[in-house]
Amino acid sequence: MTLFALVDCNNFYASCERVFRPDLDGKPIVVLSNNDGCVVARSNEVKALGVEMAGPYFKVHDLLQRHGVAVFSSNYELYADLSARVMTVISGYSPELEVYSIDEAFLNLDGFQGRDLSAYMQDLRTQVKRWTGIPVSVGVASTKTLAKLAAERAKKEPHHNGVLVLEKTANIGRALSQTSVGDVWGIGRRWSARFDGMGITTADDFARLPEAWVRKKMGVTGVRTQRELLGQSCVALETQSKPKQSCVASRSFAKPVTDLLELKDAIATFSARATERLRRGGLVATEVNAFILTDRFKEEATGCNGSATVALASPSNLTADITQAALAGLVQAYRPGVAYKKAGVMLLGLVPKGHVQPTLFQAPTPMLEKAQRLQDALDALNGAKFGSRDVVRVGAFGGTVGVGKNWHLRRDRRSPRYTTQWAELRTVKG
Repeated sequence: MTLFALVDCNNFYASCERVFRPDLDGKPIVVLSNNDGCVVARSNEVKALGVEMAGPYFKVHDLLQRHGVAVFSSNYELYADLSARVMTVISGYSPELEVYSIDEAFLNLDGFQGRDLSAYMQDLRTQVKRWTGIPVSVGVASTKTLAKLAAERAKKEPHHNGVLVLEKTANIGRALSQTSVGDVWGIGRRWSARFDGMGITTADDFARLPEAWVRKKMGVTGVRTQRELLGQSCVALETQSKPKQSCVASRSFAKPVTDLLELKDAIATFSARATERLRRGGLVATEVNAFILTDRFKEEATGCNGSATVALASPSNLTADITQAALAGLVQAYRPGVAYKKAGVMLLGLVPKGHVQPTLFQAPTPMLEKAQRLQDALDALNGAKFGSRDVVRVGAFGGTVGVGKNWHLRRDRRSPRYTTQWAELRTVKG
């Protein structure tokens, strides 16, 4: 019988903040989204206060202050690095690993049936905590959907001690009857609300529905979820990442921006970020989309969003090419006098660099080679040697950059990037 394990980091962002701040163990912690706008992570102590996920920070500011909650801006470099370390430890417990998200991974436990799986997963939890400082919960079952359900129950119910193995039929039935249908992986908010109106409140209720009804109303995806809950594995482990179809770099602004020059500066920066990711992945883009969005909470801004896509003469991952196309798209999308709250660059039609066919309109080979050498030089200057990714950058207009600060990300409460920046290493006094 196939067995899967789902390893889930507990309150991951909050746990990352505790790794280098042991004084915060057991203390309430909140992590905020870009520009410190919304709550994106809560420690258990904050959940107990009734603070909702994704709620605006300003609405709970006073409550958090009264209870002495430690508030952090998102520190994505730290979180990504600690996630990579967690996944490295986990990979030592099975030859097949699927990194599902920044804080979750599936393991294939085929061939481990002779082991005490609960003890084996407890050993995994201990090793991850010892080597990374991050606490995890583990669910084991015959399908990925059941394993995810088991991990959630292991996290929420202390008597499982962080590990729940669902192998026996009676245990599976009990877990299904105690799990809300809205908490099932694959059941979205829309269906959760509909089921609630139909009196279908638990995962067990959903699993008992006639399959023909589920197929008619929810399609193949619904049937797959139902069968997974009944112990029939329908979702395979994906050990190889799917090829990317697009790449996005975007950001909400600290303050609304109306000035085209400021928007150009932002779009040039996002173009550089997106092309960095392309080059790391060995990909090139065929189209560039620039978009600018207004504040969705303000009615007067409705209908003022802008977007434009520009085709490249030939596929490229060079910052200069992408920036030029993105700025052209921005000029098409921009409307004078409109206050924009977010902007971004989306690279489309991605293909592996080695699979690109020459086109009739591409530049001569010597020019392409010269452009590549220039890009390599820029990457070297912006590498770790000089301590900053923006030592040299492509200008957005007239050689002037950084004209405005309204579009820059506000992270007033960010903790140090302890593991990726020499200047921010933790100081230890002996």
